Parts: sequence; C-alpha cells; structure tokens
Amino acid sequence: MRLAVTYEVDSLPVDYRMLMISLVKEALRQADPKYYEKMYIAGGGKMKPFSTAVYLHRFVYEKDRIKLDAFTLTLSSPDMEFMLHLFNGLQQISEYKTDRTVWRKAQIRMVQETDIVGDRVWFRTLSPILIEDRNGKPLGPEHADYAGEFSYFAEMRIRELTGREPYQTIVMQPGNMRKQIVKERNSVFRQQVNSGQEQHWLYYTAYQGTLKLEGHPEDLKLLYQAGVGKRASQSFGLLEVVREEG
Repeated sequence: MRLAVTYEVDSLPVDYRMLMISLVKEALRQADPKYYEKMYIAGGGKMKPFSTAVYLHRFVYEKDRIKLDAFTLTLSSPDMEFMLHLFNGLQQISEYKTDRTVWRKAQIRMVQETDIVGDRVWFRTLSPILIEDRNGKPLGPEHADYAGEFSYFAEMRIRELTGREPYQTIVMQPGNMRKQIVKERNSVFRQQVNSGQEQHWLYYTAYQGTLKLEGHPEDLKLLYQAGVGKRASQSFGLLEVVREEG
C-alpha cells in the first residue's frame, strides 16, 4: 500500500528526514495512541514496516536551509494496519508545526502499486539506497562487496518484517547509479545546536538510480513496499518498478 501527501511550506532544514519521521509518529498518535505505543514505545528497537521518499517542489538551497514551495512525502508499507492508521492520522492533520515553520496540507492521495509477478525486476530509487559494511563503512556499487551487503540487508528486512526466511536468495545488479551525500543530524546533535554548541553533522553516502533485483516475486514485492538498505524508514531505499525482465 502506498500514499502521497503534499504540504505547502516556505522552508525546510537540510536535515529534514527526521522531521518526516516525527510527522509519521504524530499521525499514528492521533489515529490510535495504543497503536503508536505498540510501534514506537514497546517496539522501539524493532525494524519499522515502511519506507519513505521526499520530493521537493521548486526549491533552492540557502546554507543549511531549503527554500521551496511545497514537498510531497511518499509512504509505502506492506502492513495494511499501519497504513490505515497512518492515513487516518494524516487526514486529521491539516497543519503541522515544526522547526519554526508550518506545513499546510494541500493534498493526500493513494498511489497505485505495480504488481510484481516475475522473479527479475528493474527498479528506480525514489530515495537513495544506503549500504554499509559490518563496520559502518559506506559501500558503493563499484565495490566488490556491494551486491553481497545489499543482499544481506534485503534478506534481513524480509526476516524481520515477515518472521520467515526469504523464499529465494536476493541477487542485486546495479544499473546506472550515482552517489548522493546526505547531511543529517540526530536528536543528540539537535540538542547541541539548540543549546548553542557547535553544529555537528552526520554524513551518509548513499546511491540513487536504477538496479535489478532477482528473487521470489513475494520477496521482491515486500522489498518494493518496505524499502531496501539501511535506514529504510528514514527516507532511504524506497523503490518504484521500472519493468520486469524476461
């Protein structure tokens, strides 16, 4: 299940991704407080069953801010209960105040998914894919271990979200992919800024473009809906189908 919500806003910080997660949390809280607690309090350390991507409308960068007219947040999940609570909560939020700005909801709509029936599918990234090795070192498609680490994270996501083993090994083939450096701050870094301390940033080396995945159709569908790679619920790793092969 997939939906897109558009907000009119004058500016965003360059590290806007965590603000999107705050919006998701607030929507779930408003829709069903018990479900929110189950997802983020009792299940705080568990992998979240969704992925997101942000599209900025008519934007320019000005230092650590982005001036823009609006943005569209796409949210995708294989979990119907999660998406129904999320949709109901977003319906209730006409304005969202955060980071010294007000987001005014302009539109919310369901997005038709592409059905996957084959075992070889070409995808395009809607948000960049983050792959790191076991030591936290970022990997790119040119690295010998990239495809193997991609498969490791993909199969781990399938296990965590379904409670089963993948039906087949996930095999990844990079297409035309390019590097994207993502600048972020976590809650600790934000507290440093708010207290007047020197700003510190987290930098993530991610990649966007096209890629081919081979595997069982059910597994490929789950990755299409839930996202791939690290930090898939933080505006990394959301895919759209380009075409099936063969």
